[in-house]
Amino acid sequence: MRNKLLTGLLCLSMVFGLCACGSTSEKVEETTTSKESAASVENGSLSAESAVVSVGKTTVSYDEYRVYNYLMKNQYRDIFDDSVWDYAGNDMEDSIGQEAVMDVVRLIIQVKVICKAAATQGVELAADEKEEADHSATEYCEGISDEEKTQNGISQNVMSRIFEENKLADKMYRVVTGKVDVNVTKDQSKAVRLQLIYLKAGADDKEAVRANAQALLEQAKALQGNFYNFASENTQADEVESLVGQMDSRENLVANTIGLKQGTLSGVIEESDGFYIAYCVEAAGNSLAKEYKNQVIEERQTKAFQESYAEWAKNYSVRVSKSLLVGE
Repeated sequence: MRNKLLTGLLCLSMVFGLCACGSTSEKVEETTTSKESAASVENGSLSAESAVVSVGKTTVSYDEYRVYNYLMKNQYRDIFDDSVWDYAGNDMEDSIGQEAVMDVVRLIIQVKVICKAAATQGVELAADEKEEADHSATEYCEGISDEEKTQNGISQNVMSRIFEENKLADKMYRVVTGKVDVNVTKDQSKAVRLQLIYLKAGADDKEAVRANAQALLEQAKALQGNFYNFASENTQADEVESLVGQMDSRENLVANTIGLKQGTLSGVIEESDGFYIAYCVEAAGNSLAKEYKNQVIEERQTKAFQESYAEWAKNYSVRVSKSLLVGE
């Protein structure tokens, strides 16, 4: 639930998603090594127009931050009550709400960096694109009660700016990714859909982990139930099911699974990062080849945009109000 809350944030039209430009674990703090110095921000008691984030000379008001925060939380109002934002598990330093504040700030910083890069490159919204963004903002505002607007600092001007800037960020994404090589050969697109058990191993514990993997394989062979559930209980990876193809960097995994038939198990497969056991959900075929090709292209596009963003971000220092980070 926590991961879903923190990774589903906003993205009105930004197809690259939250934190595609950086890790959610990095701290939001002042940086002073970039070319354009950050404008000052306000600490202490914050008013509607208080500057709470600055990216270079561009500042973000407290109301604009609050609107972003509202847009994020509004996605979950029909699923969870407000108490979810106060939740903090045993393995969490901060509550979900506190981490969400950090993620909202990161998203705002990313949008501002991308829009500043767009300005330097002469990329802007066409008249019809701006009109479309403003129309969407108007429709969104019309669905919000006056009470909610007052409580969350929502105005037509701020909402329009947010929709326009997100649309411009999306346009910059398309400008960058439009230059990416999308050629994937037939041989390169061969892929198989797998459910995987992954056990991490290093030099010190490799043989012990190998023995554990072999024991799990024997259990899997005798399994009467669902392999997915068995894998979920034993894997150390975040996901159980994935599409693995010829361009995957895990060469041993590819070599030992690409020819598997549906419903069959692999042996224990050693990779540089540990050991895998694979169950074939869907054997290689034309439909998977097309899906894998699209996956490879998307990965190339994401990498290209992340690299471009990293270069743009170097040009601006960032400041964030301490009052914002310690809580509203």
